[in-house]
Amino acid sequence: MQKYMAKNHLRYLKVFSWYVIVLSAVLVLGGTLSVVGLLPNNIWRDLDLFLTKMTQIFGFAAVFLILFRMIWILIKKSKVPNVRWIFSSWQFLKKRHVLFGWIVAAAGTAHSLYFLIFIPNDMKGVYSGLVVLAVMIVMVIFGYKLNLKERTSRNVRVPHTILGIAFIIGLIFHMVDLH
Repeated sequence: MQKYMAKNHLRYLKVFSWYVIVLSAVLVLGGTLSVVGLLPNNIWRDLDLFLTKMTQIFGFAAVFLILFRMIWILIKKSKVPNVRWIFSSWQFLKKRHVLFGWIVAAAGTAHSLYFLIFIPNDMKGVYSGLVVLAVMIVMVIFGYKLNLKERTSRNVRVPHTILGIAFIIGLIFHMVDLH
Protein backbone atom coordinates (compact mmCIF):
# COMPACT_ATOMS: atom_id res chain seq x y z
CA MET A 1 0.00 0.00 0.00
CA GLN A 2 2.85 2.38 0.87
CA LYS A 3 4.54 1.87 -2.53
CA TYR A 4 1.23 2.49 -4.32
CA MET A 5 0.79 5.81 -2.50
CA ALA A 6 4.38 6.81 -3.25
CA LYS A 7 3.86 6.05 -6.95
CA ASN A 8 0.68 8.15 -6.99
CA HIS A 9 2.43 11.06 -5.29
CA LEU A 10 5.27 10.87 -7.80
CA ARG A 11 2.75 10.71 -10.66
CA TYR A 12 1.01 13.86 -9.38
CA LEU A 13 4.36 15.59 -9.01
CA LYS A 14 5.31 14.67 -12.60
CA VAL A 15 2.00 16.05 -13.86
CA PHE A 16 2.64 19.21 -11.83
CA SER A 17 6.13 19.53 -13.31
CA TRP A 18 4.68 19.37 -16.83
CA TYR A 19 2.18 22.00 -15.76
CA VAL A 20 5.06 24.26 -14.68
CA ILE A 21 6.96 23.60 -17.92
CA VAL A 22 3.91 24.44 -20.04
CA LEU A 23 3.22 27.59 -17.99
CA SER A 24 6.88 28.57 -18.40
CA ALA A 25 6.61 28.23 -22.18
CA VAL A 26 3.34 30.20 -22.15
CA LEU A 27 4.99 32.99 -20.14
CA VAL A 28 7.93 33.30 -22.53
CA LEU A 29 5.76 33.07 -25.65
CA GLY A 30 3.09 35.41 -24.26
CA GLY A 31 5.68 37.90 -23.08
CA THR A 32 7.29 37.91 -26.51
CA LEU A 33 3.92 38.42 -28.22
CA SER A 34 3.21 41.28 -25.79
CA VAL A 35 6.43 43.04 -26.75
CA VAL A 36 5.46 42.75 -30.41
CA GLY A 37 2.06 44.22 -29.52
CA LEU A 38 -0.17 41.21 -30.18
CA LEU A 39 -1.16 40.71 -26.52
CA PRO A 40 -1.57 43.06 -23.54
CA ASN A 41 1.46 43.43 -21.21
CA ASN A 42 -0.28 43.29 -17.84
CA ILE A 43 -1.57 39.69 -17.94
CA TRP A 44 1.83 38.04 -17.46
CA ARG A 45 2.81 39.43 -14.05
CA ASP A 46 0.74 36.94 -11.98
CA LEU A 47 2.02 33.98 -13.99
CA ASP A 48 5.58 35.18 -13.44
CA LEU A 49 4.90 35.49 -9.69
CA PHE A 50 3.63 31.89 -9.61
CA LEU A 51 6.69 30.61 -11.45
CA THR A 52 8.96 32.63 -9.18
CA LYS A 53 7.41 30.92 -6.14
CA MET A 54 7.87 27.52 -7.79
CA THR A 55 11.55 28.30 -8.36
CA GLN A 56 11.97 29.25 -4.71
CA ILE A 57 10.03 26.33 -3.23
CA PHE A 58 11.48 23.55 -5.36
CA GLY A 59 14.97 25.08 -5.35
CA PHE A 60 15.04 25.03 -1.57
CA ALA A 61 13.57 21.51 -1.52
CA ALA A 62 16.23 20.20 -3.91
CA VAL A 63 19.08 21.76 -1.92
CA PHE A 64 17.70 20.70 1.47
CA LEU A 65 18.60 17.18 0.37
CA ILE A 66 22.19 17.99 1.33
CA LEU A 67 21.18 19.32 4.73
CA PHE A 68 18.89 16.39 5.54
CA ARG A 69 21.61 13.93 4.54
CA MET A 70 24.14 15.58 6.85
CA ILE A 71 21.66 15.67 9.72
CA TRP A 72 20.70 12.03 9.16
CA ILE A 73 24.32 10.87 9.14
CA LEU A 74 25.05 12.73 12.39
CA ILE A 75 21.91 11.45 14.12
CA LYS A 76 22.38 7.91 12.84
CA LYS A 77 25.90 7.80 14.29
CA SER A 78 24.73 9.18 17.65
CA LYS A 79 21.77 6.76 17.73
CA VAL A 80 19.19 9.37 18.76
CA PRO A 81 15.76 7.70 19.11
CA ASN A 82 12.51 8.72 17.37
CA VAL A 83 13.97 10.70 14.46
CA ARG A 84 12.93 8.37 11.66
CA TRP A 85 11.09 11.33 10.05
CA ILE A 86 14.46 12.85 9.08
CA PHE A 87 15.34 9.71 7.14
CA SER A 88 11.86 9.66 5.55
CA SER A 89 12.22 13.32 4.55
CA TRP A 90 15.64 12.65 3.08
CA GLN A 91 14.34 9.71 1.07
CA PHE A 92 11.38 11.77 -0.19
CA LEU A 93 13.68 14.57 -1.39
CA LYS A 94 16.27 12.18 -2.81
CA LYS A 95 13.72 10.30 -4.92
CA ARG A 96 12.32 13.56 -6.33
CA HIS A 97 15.49 15.61 -6.56
CA VAL A 98 15.81 15.40 -10.34
CA LEU A 99 12.14 16.28 -10.80
CA PHE A 100 12.51 19.28 -8.46
CA GLY A 101 15.57 20.34 -10.44
CA TRP A 102 13.69 20.35 -13.74
CA ILE A 103 10.84 22.35 -12.18
CA VAL A 104 13.36 24.91 -10.93
CA ALA A 105 15.12 25.02 -14.31
CA ALA A 106 11.87 25.55 -16.22
CA ALA A 107 10.36 28.13 -13.87
CA GLY A 108 13.65 29.96 -13.27
CA THR A 109 14.45 30.18 -16.98
CA ALA A 110 10.95 31.45 -17.79
CA HIS A 111 11.19 34.03 -14.99
CA SER A 112 14.58 35.20 -16.28
CA LEU A 113 13.43 35.41 -19.88
CA TYR A 114 10.30 37.28 -18.78
CA PHE A 115 12.43 39.97 -17.16
CA LEU A 116 14.77 40.08 -20.14
CA ILE A 117 11.72 40.68 -22.36
CA PHE A 118 10.16 43.25 -20.00
CA ILE A 119 13.28 44.93 -18.71
CA PRO A 120 12.35 46.85 -15.54
CA ASN A 121 13.33 50.45 -14.89
CA ASP A 122 15.46 49.40 -11.92
CA MET A 123 18.20 47.07 -13.20
CA LYS A 124 19.54 46.35 -9.69
CA GLY A 125 17.66 43.06 -9.32
CA VAL A 126 18.25 42.04 -12.91
CA TYR A 127 22.01 41.76 -12.48
CA SER A 128 21.79 39.48 -9.45
CA GLY A 129 19.18 37.42 -11.31
CA LEU A 130 21.47 37.00 -14.30
CA VAL A 131 24.25 35.72 -12.04
CA VAL A 132 21.84 33.22 -10.46
CA LEU A 133 20.66 32.18 -13.95
CA ALA A 134 24.27 31.56 -15.05
CA VAL A 135 24.93 29.43 -11.96
CA MET A 136 21.69 27.53 -12.59
CA ILE A 137 22.61 26.79 -16.21
CA VAL A 138 25.98 25.31 -15.22
CA MET A 139 24.33 23.41 -12.35
CA VAL A 140 21.76 21.94 -14.76
CA ILE A 141 24.54 20.78 -17.09
CA PHE A 142 26.28 18.96 -14.23
CA GLY A 143 22.93 17.65 -12.99
CA TYR A 144 22.12 16.30 -16.43
CA LYS A 145 25.44 14.47 -16.47
CA LEU A 146 24.65 13.08 -13.02
CA ASN A 147 21.32 11.84 -14.27
CA LEU A 148 23.12 9.95 -17.04
CA LYS A 149 24.40 7.55 -14.34
CA GLU A 150 27.70 9.31 -13.70
CA ARG A 151 26.86 9.51 -9.99
CA THR A 152 30.03 7.74 -8.99
CA SER A 153 32.18 10.44 -10.56
CA ARG A 154 33.20 13.01 -7.93
CA ASN A 155 34.16 15.29 -10.84
CA VAL A 156 30.46 15.66 -11.59
CA ARG A 157 28.76 15.20 -8.21
CA VAL A 158 30.86 17.64 -6.18
CA PRO A 159 30.59 20.59 -8.62
CA HIS A 160 26.83 19.99 -8.89
CA THR A 161 26.52 20.10 -5.10
CA ILE A 162 28.67 23.23 -4.80
CA LEU A 163 26.70 24.93 -7.58
CA GLY A 164 23.45 23.97 -5.83
CA ILE A 165 24.60 25.69 -2.66
CA ALA A 166 25.80 28.70 -4.68
CA PHE A 167 22.43 28.78 -6.46
CA ILE A 168 20.48 28.92 -3.20
CA ILE A 169 22.79 31.59 -1.76
CA GLY A 170 22.43 33.57 -5.00
CA LEU A 171 18.66 33.09 -5.00
CA ILE A 172 18.42 34.38 -1.44
CA PHE A 173 20.63 37.35 -2.34
CA HIS A 174 18.49 38.01 -5.43
CA MET A 175 15.29 37.91 -3.35
CA VAL A 176 16.78 40.26 -0.72
CA ASP A 177 18.27 42.51 -3.43
CA LEU A 178 14.81 43.13 -4.85
CA HIS A 179 13.21 44.08 -1.54
